[in-house]
Parts: sequence; structure tokens; C-alpha cells
Amino acid sequence: MDDKDLLADFGKAGDLDTSADSTQKLQKISGGELEKFCRSVIDQLIKDNVPPVPENYKIYFVKTLHDQSTQTFRKKINEMMNFEDLEDSKQVFIEKTVKKAFTELSLLMQDIAMVYKNTAVMRDLLQKKVNELSTISSELTVKHILDDLKANMQRFDSLLKKYSHDIKIHFESILESCKIIDQKSDFDPVYEIYNKKFLLELIQKCKEGYAKYNYQNALVLISIKESTINEIEEKKERVVLKKNITKAIKKSIDSGDIIASYNNDVFAIVLKHTNIQNAQKKAQNLLDIAYNTTFFIEEKEVNLNLEMSMGMIKDTQDTDKFIASLVKALEKSGKDKENFIVLE
Repeated sequence: MDDKDLLADFGKAGDLDTSADSTQKLQKISGGELEKFCRSVIDQLIKDNVPPVPENYKIYFVKTLHDQSTQTFRKKINEMMNFEDLEDSKQVFIEKTVKKAFTELSLLMQDIAMVYKNTAVMRDLLQKKVNELSTISSELTVKHILDDLKANMQRFDSLLKKYSHDIKIHFESILESCKIIDQKSDFDPVYEIYNKKFLLELIQKCKEGYAKYNYQNALVLISIKESTINEIEEKKERVVLKKNITKAIKKSIDSGDIIASYNNDVFAIVLKHTNIQNAQKKAQNLLDIAYNTTFFIEEKEVNLNLEMSMGMIKDTQDTDKFIASLVKALEKSGKDKENFIVLE
């Protein structure tokens, strides 16, 4: 099978970029074989009376790929599937780190328990020796008791040093695991959305997707106007407002799209497989939802005014400069200006 005929009619939508550069990229995935293959997967699901929901489709897709396709076709599709696989390796790494931390925590608790147990034994021993000394007048016997007590104290000191060292080692290992998990985390704990690290990684992935397959992905930035923020005195209440807005956005975007925190004032939305025309429609819909939602801070209605800018993610862009240009464009938008700014 000729690679040029691999994915016919894939991405034929009329809203795709039809420039020479775009056409060249689309040739990498052009051909009718994939369309036929995808239809055969659907047909098999229906034949087996299995609901063609995404999870079932994925299972049948992989199964059919291995059973029916040629080696050339499998190689090309596996390349695409591996490209789309963002999270599996990271998830495995984090789970291994968490399990290691739990193991260290278990050992730490065992060491602490042994310290507690030996402390209790030593306390009982001291009380026993005190009682013995209170009833003995012989100097030789007293010396014997004190020597015995000294030997026990030395053994106890040795145990304490051992367990203290082990506790220190386990604690440092747990602390290191926590740091590693935090570094790998994609989560913003304040706004309960993706963080900046994940956003930048995703943008890089989108750039690669554009270079390889001409994937259309839009980046939308959104921020609350300073005039709205200034109405709220308490910093804590400003955070509450931002959290409420991000929650509203999360509920409104497609499941494949993501919202992330770029900084404390600017949030980013990556609209996957979305051209600029559809991105504008989605952006307007988000603004309509936000403006039709009443937000209260301390029982006072907030006069919401949002800034928004957007652009397409392409492989030729410098990510930092691209985002900086979108951030700069934010101030040109708002209720009393353009609803959003589109950068070409």
C-alpha cells in the first residue's frame, strides 16, 4: 500500500487551512484506507451488538488494527496513536513514586512504633529500679542495680540512635517523593484546573501535531478586567471569583478541550482540533455563558467584564512570544470594546 494513499479524505472539512504548507502536511495522512478501516470498526461493533461509545470503539479499533490491517498501515497508525498518547507514561511514573512513598511511610510508622514501644519498656524499667532502690540499704546492691540500669540505658540509647537514623532516612525519602510528584503534577491546587507546566507541554504537543498532521488547535486567553477586580477588596474573594469563573468555563467547554492557569490573572483554554472560525464561535459562547451567569461576592453582585484573545497554535511560533502577544492583546477587548481579539 502506498503511504500517500493511507488516509483518504481525512480532515476534508472545508474550514481547514488550504495553503501550500497545509496541503503538504495533509499529504502525509491522505488516502482512503483509514476511512474504510474506521467504517469496518463501526460495522464490527454493530455486528457484535456493542454500543459504539468512545471506549468500546478504541478497544475494537486496536483489535481490528492487529487482526486485519497490513504492516505498513499498522506502522503508520501506531505512529499517530503514540503521538496522541500524552499521559500514560507520566501516570505510571507518578503511581510508582506514590507506591514508593507509601512503602517508606509504612517503614517510618514501624520505626516510630518501635521507638514508642521501647520508650514504654524503658519507662517501666526505670520505675521498677526506683522501687527497688527505695527498699534497699546495701551499698553493694544499690551499685549493682545502678550498673544494671546503666547497661539498659546504653542499650536503649543505641536503639534510639538506630531508629532515629532510620526515621530520618524514611522521612527524607518520602519528602523527595512528594517533591517529585509535585514537579510532575499537572494540577493547579488553587483553581483546581491544569497548571502552567501542563499548558506549555500541551502547546508544544499541539505545535508538533500541526507540523506532522496539520492539526488545528486554538489557544484562547481569558482574564477579568481590572475594573471588575478593583470592586473586590479582599484578595481571598478575588480568588473565589476567579475559581467560580473557571468552574463555569470547565462546564461549558468540550471534554477534549482543557482550561489551565497561565498566571494568577490569566487563564488559557486549548480548543483541540478547532479552526479559528469555530474557535471564535466557542469563545463567544463562553462569553455569553459567563455574562448570563450571576456571580456574587459577599452577597453583592459582581459587574463582570472579561478580556479575551485567541490565535492558532502553529509549529513556526515561538511559544513565549506567541503567548506574550495574546496577553498584550487582552487589554484591547472587553464589554465596551471588541468581545475578543483574534491574532493571525
